[in-house]
Amino acid sequence: MKKVARLMPVEGGKSESSPRQLPRPLDKVQQRATELLGKYLSGMLDGADDRLFDLAESAADGERDRYFDAMRELRVKRAGLEAGFRQALHNSFRALASERGNGVLDNQDIDIDSLALVNEDEVETGVAIDNMARRVRGPCEQQLRIFNHRLEYLFEGRREFGERHNPLEPRQVAECFRECVDKLEMDIRSALIVFKLFERMVLSEIGFVVSEANQCLVDAGILPDLKAPPIRPARPSAAARPAAGAASVAEPADGAQMFGLLQELLSALRLPGGGTGLALPEGMPVAPAGDGPTNIAVMHNGVPVVNGAPLAPGTQVTPVNSSELMGMLNRLQRLESSIEARENLDQPEDVDVRAGLSTLLESELGGDSVHALEQADDDVINLVSMLFDFILDDQGLATEVKALISRLQIPLLKVAISDKRFFSNDDHPARQLLNTLARAGAQWSPAQGLDDDLYQQIEQAVFRILNDYEEDVSLFATLLAEFGEFFQRQTQHTERVEARLREVEEGRARADSARLAVAEVLDARMAGRPLPGLAVRLLRQAWQQVLYLTCLREGDQSENWARDVKVVDAVVWSVLPHREQAALERLKALSPKLLNSLKSGLERISYDALETRDLLGGLQQLHQQLLQGLETAREMVAPEKPRIEESVAPVPVAADRALPADHPQVRALRGLRPGQWVEFSDGDTAQRCRLAANLRSGDKMVFINRRGIKVCEHSAMSLAVALQDGAAKLIEEGALFDRALEAVIGDLRRLQRTPQP
Repeated sequence: MKKVARLMPVEGGKSESSPRQLPRPLDKVQQRATELLGKYLSGMLDGADDRLFDLAESAADGERDRYFDAMRELRVKRAGLEAGFRQALHNSFRALASERGNGVLDNQDIDIDSLALVNEDEVETGVAIDNMARRVRGPCEQQLRIFNHRLEYLFEGRREFGERHNPLEPRQVAECFRECVDKLEMDIRSALIVFKLFERMVLSEIGFVVSEANQCLVDAGILPDLKAPPIRPARPSAAARPAAGAASVAEPADGAQMFGLLQELLSALRLPGGGTGLALPEGMPVAPAGDGPTNIAVMHNGVPVVNGAPLAPGTQVTPVNSSELMGMLNRLQRLESSIEARENLDQPEDVDVRAGLSTLLESELGGDSVHALEQADDDVINLVSMLFDFILDDQGLATEVKALISRLQIPLLKVAISDKRFFSNDDHPARQLLNTLARAGAQWSPAQGLDDDLYQQIEQAVFRILNDYEEDVSLFATLLAEFGEFFQRQTQHTERVEARLREVEEGRARADSARLAVAEVLDARMAGRPLPGLAVRLLRQAWQQVLYLTCLREGDQSENWARDVKVVDAVVWSVLPHREQAALERLKALSPKLLNSLKSGLERISYDALETRDLLGGLQQLHQQLLQGLETAREMVAPEKPRIEESVAPVPVAADRALPADHPQVRALRGLRPGQWVEFSDGDTAQRCRLAANLRSGDKMVFINRRGIKVCEHSAMSLAVALQDGAAKLIEEGALFDRALEAVIGDLRRLQRTPQP
């Protein structure tokens, strides 16, 4: 039997020699990361029944059983799943000890003929994993790059670390989980549900795991002063890099595998023989019989077919090969860059490629013959049309941005016809450019106007492609570098402003929390008691500042905080009336020690020296009076109401509008990470804002616009209410092309399973 090569990221083969030991700092990273990720997985499995049941409640009737099947399988196989995940993480770290890479094709014999044997489910699962990894990677990309650089330093530059070799990359962690899920008895739809749960409950925490990993390396002295990743030299595009060894076989093989899967899914939608096949839902780009241009056919098993029906015998048919099709698409593309096209930039264009080709053929060659496309080219046209249908329906882009991106359909169709790896190669410059333009466009809102520099840069990139691209794909790489540099500058500016604002807001929140903690300590020991005025002044005015600074700098769990609180206890006890001889003896011994502690603490914060001398001298006299049995004047101490700045107070929500505190959406928003984009609507106007700071787990969330200007504040509760009312929506910033491809594959699989009427 031929070997089956699985072209997805997997663990590298075992070395023939005995495995080397990991460097000691990296061993600590592995232990910490495995501990955290294992804990998150346990938490996911603890709540899996409830979450899957909630999802089942909102699912269609035909899908509910899948949720229940997944629930049952996770419950039965839980122990093996947890142990397998920890072991897979352990193995991925141990692979770093090998001098050889742990690439996909290491120690595998590639047999191109065997690629057709790869399970389609594996490809669909791989697409889903790629997309969830991208969604999670964005917020922690800088931490990952810093960690990669520290790894390279640790290995003395002998290895380059990136998405395929860093065991803490979201893609690699997801692959570790995939190894375990593959052993469960569930179909692809149920497995995808489990992956969705894994993304929400485990993979979304990878940012904290990576920050902990960086801290482990910092503690070990590995580049402790590194604050930002160094800029790497630009690497040549995939097309320009020389292929070597197995890798030269892998890329075309992987491209053929993905395109073959897509063709097989599309085959169920074709209507050979004039009427057999699946009935398509409205909106699908594959035309049913009797619809569409009649002068364009598709060669199906050697038979020309027009709109699902074979041509009548004797009809004149002119074959159109890929090269000729590219020439016609070039002419259609030039129409997109015309003056008329530029005048209608505010509305997305639903490009009908077949209709455009039909009109072009009729005007140039007349309508006497039928022109037949190759089946592969027709499939590419269908797939790209489906992808752009998804893009035009995407709610994450403003209409004006979708109007620009929609004009890239023909150029990207040309790319896909000339290079089928376009559907499988994540590093393809055309795919990366589309994703980058969409990511930038998701940050633009109509309120900024069409003269905004971001919109102008997107427009310039689109029309440079329409004007200049014919066959040389390097144009996409050039534009990716140029636009990427512009967008990176804007992003870095926003992040710097965001970091400063977050630092200010978090500082205010910490100060507020410290004031509350100090007030709570003092009120618990003083409020409602008759105490000498001097003692009240000492604690409320002087020692309060000691407590505040200790709490602010070291927290209320530190040893110094506990020591300073004990001083409060000692002062309060020392000024109470004492009648018993034992208490008086204790006061006599305590007084000098207490005065020294107070003096030391006040000097530590540079408290006014004269005021310190007066307060401590007064306390010493007070102790002498108590030791002599003299009465002292006292006052009833009232509770203190600490000053809470309005800027750090929780954002209120009307009682009749509030959701339950444990509402799933409220809980999810409490953990919303800075960097998330949200669109807020007010009537006919909409503005996109970025979460700059999330204080006290959602009590206060500060939003800024793209220029770093503070726009509004919300709490997790008020944002959840706005989301439910439609006044706000979360913007999906994941790779647009990859989300579209995942959606198209899912739609085709569902249509393939739909029974014929």
